[in-house]
Amino acid sequence: MTVPTSWYQAVPAIIDLVALDQPQSVLDIGVGFGKYGLLLREVYDIPYERYEKKDWHLRIDGVEGFEGYRNPIHDYVYNHMYYGNIFDLIPKLEKYDTVMLIDVLEHFEKEEGLRLLDKLLYLTGKSLIVSTPIYPSAQGEYLGNDLETHRSRWTIVDFVGFDYSFSQVTIGDNGAYLFKLYPREHHKKKITDQLNIGYLLPHHGLTGGMKMLVNQMEAMKKRGHHVTAFF
Repeated sequence: MTVPTSWYQAVPAIIDLVALDQPQSVLDIGVGFGKYGLLLREVYDIPYERYEKKDWHLRIDGVEGFEGYRNPIHDYVYNHMYYGNIFDLIPKLEKYDTVMLIDVLEHFEKEEGLRLLDKLLYLTGKSLIVSTPIYPSAQGEYLGNDLETHRSRWTIVDFVGFDYSFSQVTIGDNGAYLFKLYPREHHKKKITDQLNIGYLLPHHGLTGGMKMLVNQMEAMKKRGHHVTAFF
């Protein structure tokens, strides 16, 4: 059996983001062959001579859309595996401290991907960790799995509607964007002090920088602030 994988260079940064949550439960979405489940066991259980499921302290559940990737790693490292469409599975899932969406988002169209982020934020108590390539390669069906098709590219502009922290792992001419999104209750708190915010627009051209500025203005308006643009 052949299963695709992703850059190893981003692994330390992603594991560090999980460790900051000090989770007792993790949901790994799009597990592939099971790399992150295996690595989290290496961090949280195996060093303490907890080799069997009955002894594990960290609960790790996994979701995989393509059951053809099922292998003994899935059966060993995950407490429970779910196979199928993520949107069908979400209503059946419990809440987790940390949800991981590693090299998955680029396989969705933008509208569907944003809907997925929104739904997953209600499943996490601490954070939703997203990794996506800076420049996704042109990729279609792979190993009989159409879910491997790359359908979108994501940047910080796409996350203006969320509370998040951001980092980047550079790998040659490419790399990974890492986003750590925080639960909806964190950014839906009632705003007690409405701000009057003025933006001085440098020009009227719809450049990349201007798009980012406009998106930021929209985000501030959604949070209840009064926004005015000047030129």
